[in-house]
Amino acid sequence: MILLVIGVVSTLITSCDEDCENLRGECPDEQLAEDIRLIEEYLDQNNLSAEKLPAYDLYYIIEEQGTGESPVNQQEVEVNYVGRFLNDKVFDSSDTQNEPFSFVVGLGQVILGWDLGIKLINEGGKITLFLPSYLAYGPNRRGTIPPNSVLIFEVELVNILD
Repeated sequence: MILLVIGVVSTLITSCDEDCENLRGECPDEQLAEDIRLIEEYLDQNNLSAEKLPAYDLYYIIEEQGTGESPVNQQEVEVNYVGRFLNDKVFDSSDTQNEPFSFVVGLGQVILGWDLGIKLINEGGKITLFLPSYLAYGPNRRGTIPPNSVLIFEVELVNILD
């Protein structure tokens, strides 16, 4: 058992070159490259054409732009959403709460991908976000979401509250 643990740890340590490791021994550049590959493969296999926010490698499709204002930092918004894995299995939805989910934009109350993506549409709009793992939960497990998961969110901006 000890040899197995040593083998796994040494594999993890040597799977990255020393130049890319962060303090936890992870290789964020390598993970991002893999996440982008997976997103682009998913888009290609599903004949989807997405825009890309280059500074963050955030892929998105605006399903409906909406007719209201666009939210800005410090504004509270209400959204309906469905979260899925790349295999299209749903892991979360605002339907389970029977009411829209609310958060304040730009305060880190939600994952970074949501803070960035919600500002791309207007009130009443709908967007599909394809998030590399670092824009979601990164190397951390979150409930049923495994570490380093690429996630898809369909988000509808129901209201801007202030």
